[in-house]
Amino acid sequence: MFIPRFVSGELMEIVEIRDLDGPNLFMLTPAIKLELAVVADDVPQVSTIADAFVAGEALPAEITLESADLSRVKVLLAETVNHLHDLCDVARPTEIVRDMETPGHVVVAYAWERRAFAVALGRLAIDIVLGEVDEAAIEVRISQLRDKLAEPADEDDAPEYIRRNACRVPIVAITGTNGKNTTTRLVSSILMTAGRRVGWTSSSGVYIQGEERVHGDYTGPSGAASVLNDPSVEVAVLETARGGILLRGIGYEANDVSVVTNISADHLGTQGVLSVEGLAEVKSLVARVTRPDGFAVLNADDPLVLAMRLQVMAKPFLVTRQAEPDEVVTMHIASGGWALTVADGLIHWHHDGQDDVLAALSDVPVTFGGRAGHMVENALCAAAACLGLGLPLDQVREGLSAFRPHADQNRGRLNVFDLHGVTVIIDFAHNEAGLRHLLQFGRSFATAADARLIAIVGTAGDRPDAVFRSIGRMAAEQADAVVVKDSTRYLRGREPGEMIALMQEGVAEAHGDGRPSASSERAGVEQGIEMAKPGDVVAVMCIEDYDEILPWLEREGTSIG
Repeated sequence: MFIPRFVSGELMEIVEIRDLDGPNLFMLTPAIKLELAVVADDVPQVSTIADAFVAGEALPAEITLESADLSRVKVLLAETVNHLHDLCDVARPTEIVRDMETPGHVVVAYAWERRAFAVALGRLAIDIVLGEVDEAAIEVRISQLRDKLAEPADEDDAPEYIRRNACRVPIVAITGTNGKNTTTRLVSSILMTAGRRVGWTSSSGVYIQGEERVHGDYTGPSGAASVLNDPSVEVAVLETARGGILLRGIGYEANDVSVVTNISADHLGTQGVLSVEGLAEVKSLVARVTRPDGFAVLNADDPLVLAMRLQVMAKPFLVTRQAEPDEVVTMHIASGGWALTVADGLIHWHHDGQDDVLAALSDVPVTFGGRAGHMVENALCAAAACLGLGLPLDQVREGLSAFRPHADQNRGRLNVFDLHGVTVIIDFAHNEAGLRHLLQFGRSFATAADARLIAIVGTAGDRPDAVFRSIGRMAAEQADAVVVKDSTRYLRGREPGEMIALMQEGVAEAHGDGRPSASSERAGVEQGIEMAKPGDVVAVMCIEDYDEILPWLEREGTSIG
């Protein structure tokens, strides 16, 4: 439930009242989030009635507003929430008060068990602090709160997350900025190859044993519930994204194994997350709710992810593709900790003082023999998740070998085709880090002296302007030819042509001139292929038309990998 409300003419506004159904940014239990913002350069104003209310004193006959600093507003709101619980004869809940990354935004969050009561209490608390109710109105609304508690609770009144004691199957939860979908698919494939019946969620849908049950982005609580409530599922593999955590919380109380692939700038500026550090805090929740006897698989090559080992209750399972791991990984291995490393083309599993060879990169097709560095990381994360779940080494090895980088197993993720001598790479690269990996991988195929790397670039519109300029600049600097493409489905508030203009600015920063543009993703691919000659490579940031592009490439070309 999201209740936006703005107080016109005042110096403070309600940003939102939100009920979070599971572990969230503020606490590891369901929480009501009350967010306020200062909307002027001056200090906010709060009602004198609020001071008297929290002190249990007689309320003034008239409500007046007075200046207060932001710290006092936070304390006053928190104390009002507590006092309302007292008056309703309900134990005071766990409560968190914090500043948000957005300047002037503050949150009071508190635990809840009855939705209608908790949301109504939060709305009343804010009205008291803002001076929008008098004593008579407060008494009426407190009486209504008591009535809500007296009514029998219905199904919608309880938090939707699945409690640990109600979960009958092991959960592998996967998060990160890039690589979540591939890692989810790979974990699921390894488990199915080992004979397990698997349900998984992803940004493309909900799947049971490889069969799509629901199409769409189900990386939040509803997708998790769909899998966990299926009686046929033996293992749940849940891709868990930033948006679901911030908007509804995590859909379960605890997981058995967690994976954090990496953290990089993406969707910054939305839902109150402005920095990569803030993004890391959100995604760390998936690792923080891992059971103490479970494993948190962490990409040790990413400092923000590696730092999460200090926050988790679970046993850290570190993965690195560096031939010489850093001191933290080395000490972790020396103390008997679990880790996967790569040396001389071999994946080593270090555990309990032992060193076993898991597989050669040449036998892990999704890595293209190790030339796709980001896919090496995904493979390490997936293998570690399965080992952490207790799968035998030989079954993990077999599962890694069976997973192919083709459209039927990893649709839209680094699918490579030979099209009449031109190499075409289709990848769901949707941010700067993804583009960097795509261009590095594409360059490895441009081996002839006169071979060119042609980049088709563009992403969804819900990014800051600077991201589009950076994408254009990066493509112009690292590719030999660039086509900037517009979106037809993911403008997300942008005007047609607006993203193209921004990317062309980035291209101009690198080369002083514009590059060809296309009005859609499909048109961009066609234009890039027309520009190419045998030996060239066409690398595509493909986020919306791959269901049309991939079947055409499968008919006209040959899949590689």
